[in-house]
Amino acid sequence: MLIRQLLETSGNDWQGSLTPDLMASKIWLCDELKAHDRKRFSTIYILGSWYGNMGFVLKRCGIKFQKIINVDKDRVRIDFTEKLYKKLNIRSDNVWADANTIDFSEADGRSLIICTSPQDIIYTRWFDSIPKGPLIAIQSRNNAELGNDSLVDFDRQFPMRQVLIVDERTYNDPETEYQRYMKIGIK
Repeated sequence: MLIRQLLETSGNDWQGSLTPDLMASKIWLCDELKAHDRKRFSTIYILGSWYGNMGFVLKRCGIKFQKIINVDKDRVRIDFTEKLYKKLNIRSDNVWADANTIDFSEADGRSLIICTSPQDIIYTRWFDSIPKGPLIAIQSRNNAELGNDSLVDFDRQFPMRQVLIVDERTYNDPETEYQRYMKIGIK
């Protein structure tokens, strides 16, 4: 756990969740969804939702959805997200849980599952339990300790039968430059 804390240099609070690099990477995800004509979803699952800002970025970018399910293992952050979404009038279920325990049996071809921090989730049961059908969007930063030191490693870690995009961009967090990887597709 200490290694993960050292590798993430954005603050671990609300302000840290809004750093320019993290916001730019969320907008990049939205732009790619729109570029591939993926603008409407029934349910969007956001794993490791942190302070819930992916949901309001999706809304602000014009991605339509009926409901968001935010999942985070930190109760304080889930409570924060619930209050934020009420103010922003975003319909959501905010689940205090480990992403590896989520049941995706209701996810279908009209669903989107987003994980922008797989490096912070121990194991990949969450990915393994996603059924065929929903669109999946994953972002991660390069990290040799976690086995994804290159875009090729990242791509292999999350196999999909239909890939819309697998790409990388260079960002600067408050202390260092890093590579951000993204893959969008269907298992």
